[in-house]
Amino acid sequence: MMEERFLTLADGRRIALLDNGRHGKPLLIALHGWLDNGASFLPLAPHLTDFHLICVDLPGHGHSDHKSTPYVFVDWLDDLHQIAQAAGWQRFVLLGHSLGALIASAYAGVFPEQVERLIMLEGLGPLSQPDEAVAEQLRRAILNRSRTRERASNGFASLDEAVAARCKVADITPSAARLICERQLMARDGRWHWRSDPRLRDLSPMRMSEGQARALIRSIECPVLFIRGEQGFPALIQQWQQRADVFRQIEMAVVEGNHHFHMDNSSKTAVCIENFCLIR
Repeated sequence: MMEERFLTLADGRRIALLDNGRHGKPLLIALHGWLDNGASFLPLAPHLTDFHLICVDLPGHGHSDHKSTPYVFVDWLDDLHQIAQAAGWQRFVLLGHSLGALIASAYAGVFPEQVERLIMLEGLGPLSQPDEAVAEQLRRAILNRSRTRERASNGFASLDEAVAARCKVADITPSAARLICERQLMARDGRWHWRSDPRLRDLSPMRMSEGQARALIRSIECPVLFIRGEQGFPALIQQWQQRADVFRQIEMAVVEGNHHFHMDNSSKTAVCIENFCLIR
């Protein structure tokens, strides 16, 4: 059973956690993907009872408070560091899916003394871009922010309508989308509205160069496991070929399923995680 609890950061923001309460077991911190929340790990939870599993709702997602500043990639690392300090987590296994995998990999490079093992689902280090793309990326990000400010949402008449909308824009099954939507919605004036911060849809104004991303990857000291979905993001295959040799110690596993394979094929995903962590 996963119980919800909250942490309060130094700046007063509250961060929601889903905690299986298995104190004394190896600490496993799980970071979800963009516009998901901690509920995306609920299918995995029954298979990971040999861990003290804590699933974080990242700022702006799920039941966590929104930020007062833009959502910039490097600030996710600061958020995670503040969360770890507030919770008293000194050393842990770090598990991330999609955006959570990008955050986890960068964090493991910046704070290698805290991360015992790193597990990345459908993500393989920070996103990068060619230097020549900087001006265009900044332009697109600024114009996108303008559209976000102007965008209004009328909400949904039902949970089913929200689930259908989520399935249209994401590589996810209805059952998986429902778990995420149930935690990501709130009722207001007879309709369902997203809890998540609309500014999460803003484009990132800057990405690292590939050299910077590789420098962070080389700073990761712990063993790393990369798991991709067999029908997941195709670009990860090429990225694996380009980056695998940059990691000091990495292994890859492939699990049947789409980008959210850890929700639909949770038992196989859990076996990969347990074997990597030498639990069984």
